[in-house]
Amino acid sequence: MSFDLGVWSEEARPSRAAAAETLRRLCAGESAVVRPAAAVRGFHAALVAEFPEAGDAADESSPWSAGLDAGDGYVLMPMQWGRAAEVAPRVIELAGQHGLVCFDPQAGVVHVPPALRTAGALELQSCVGLPVSDPDLETVERAVRRVSAENWFVILEGQSGRFVQVGTGARAGAAAGGYAVEHRDGSPERHYRCVLQDREQVVSVFTDFARDPASRPTGVAWEKLAL
Repeated sequence: MSFDLGVWSEEARPSRAAAAETLRRLCAGESAVVRPAAAVRGFHAALVAEFPEAGDAADESSPWSAGLDAGDGYVLMPMQWGRAAEVAPRVIELAGQHGLVCFDPQAGVVHVPPALRTAGALELQSCVGLPVSDPDLETVERAVRRVSAENWFVILEGQSGRFVQVGTGARAGAAAGGYAVEHRDGSPERHYRCVLQDREQVVSVFTDFARDPASRPTGVAWEKLAL
């Protein structure tokens, strides 16, 4: 089994569905679905300089489970599953540096380069999975709905010390089936907590914050945490 990523150029931010369709068509050999871009060639050169393909000078260090599929407008990367935690974040970073979109079909997440991110972009991090810069609402919702005993926390962080986070289970101080949710509005003096039983309420807290990080999410009973 491999962990796959696809990188290509986009003029506007694609939806998850659009990125999934582009990847599907690329995997089917429809290279014309993306436009040729010098940035893709630069990305590919930087990628193989750092992570050589099998058959290059550093065979044994290659993380790829098969040969890279690289064209003028795209690079498809099947990597060894055990190397994904090491290699995938670097692939996403390199794609961003070259102004390219990176799509993760395992999680259904579109990683967009800085030029396609909104002002004051948020950062999403789950216990399991790759960090996402400037996640869309669908990605935020999917991350919260995947909280489980194994994938036990999610954090959505903005600028100036603002964030919401949720955890479940003993590590989060939540009883079985409960969700400990915290919101910090820029300083330790404005740090609040609540415990919810309904996952959809947690989703609502996160989407409220994603829409307006400067305001405290409504609809739940927040309690101020003591300093």
